[in-house]
Amino acid sequence: MHIERLTLRNFRNYTRLDLPIGLGATLLYGPNAAGKTSILEAIALLALSKSPRTSVDREVITWHAPHSDVIPATARVSADIRRQDRLTHLDVIIQARSEPVQQGTSGGSATKVLRVDGKPVRASDLIGFARMVFFAPTDLELITGAPTERRRWIDAMLSQLDSTYLRTLNHYTKVISQRNSLLRIWRDKGATPRNAATELAFWDDQAAQSGAYIMTQRRAVLLEMSRTAAQTYAAISTQENALEARYAPNLTVEWDNVADAQEGLLKALTESHSEDMARLQTTVGPHRDDIVVHDSGVDLGTFGSRGQQRSTVLALKMAEVAVMHARSGERPILLLDDVMSELDALRRLHILALIAEPAQQSILTATGVGDFSADFLATAHVLRVDNGHVYDMR
Repeated sequence: MHIERLTLRNFRNYTRLDLPIGLGATLLYGPNAAGKTSILEAIALLALSKSPRTSVDREVITWHAPHSDVIPATARVSADIRRQDRLTHLDVIIQARSEPVQQGTSGGSATKVLRVDGKPVRASDLIGFARMVFFAPTDLELITGAPTERRRWIDAMLSQLDSTYLRTLNHYTKVISQRNSLLRIWRDKGATPRNAATELAFWDDQAAQSGAYIMTQRRAVLLEMSRTAAQTYAAISTQENALEARYAPNLTVEWDNVADAQEGLLKALTESHSEDMARLQTTVGPHRDDIVVHDSGVDLGTFGSRGQQRSTVLALKMAEVAVMHARSGERPILLLDDVMSELDALRRLHILALIAEPAQQSILTATGVGDFSADFLATAHVLRVDNGHVYDMR
């Protein structure tokens, strides 16, 4: 899988960009705020239907995009995606709803239209057409941040691979929201009904069915990834290490399959009624699970150095690439934003060796070319980015 052409219109600081992208490595270099990361953001938007940099869609529309009551300011991100022998065209169109936002300010609302080969689709139908793995400097939060960050990461990966997982996750999220709303309604009324257990039982059953599938899929993919990540981490760190990424559900009972997980989760949800009513939220289930990352038994989130944490995130991302390739038969698009910063020369060589596969489309950003070997620069497609313009340096 790879992008053949990326097209941007009024996206971030790009008024217009038509960029052919080949297989192998593409290096985007230039000063900060030149627009390098915006290209990666656009690809991630096509892959996941939402930006990894903002939750406000209006912010991706360039400030100087034409705007009127008849034709609102509009950003478009499009790409031709080659998947084995098939070419698919993807579009994400974001159109401002409100008055134009002044330069230097945030806010405003927008509508978003998603299309596959010209036909409007839902977000759940778009995800999976352009699978990608994205590494950004902020991804250190995958190790140091809250469990929410780790759940979001594993869910994004599985959603790109498995449409059933995505539908199940969306259903589970709605079920938990409805269950929590019911708890708050009882609080607002000032009384818990006599049949509270019966009313909650319906939502317990729904949560257990979908939650069990989520838990088993998360654990299985982490077991698969952990082996590859350990090998990559050892190569990057050049030490004898034992990296382990382990699923840590908040369900205390043991389970080996979906049926066991469903039974255990249903029992836990039933037993948590009193606490859930007191706290006005569902206290057990995969929405509260975590992923624990250790190096030789040491919790890297708490005790790891910044270098160890960065190497760990890179190892997990490369393992994500390997698992996506193994499960789908296609290599995902690898996006590496400022990957070389804070790495010593030896670690840089290891990273470049890992992405040297000619059939792997990798797109990297950097402020300069000095951190890259002559061999890498000789084979990579090198592009200079400056103030919303891209120049081919060959």
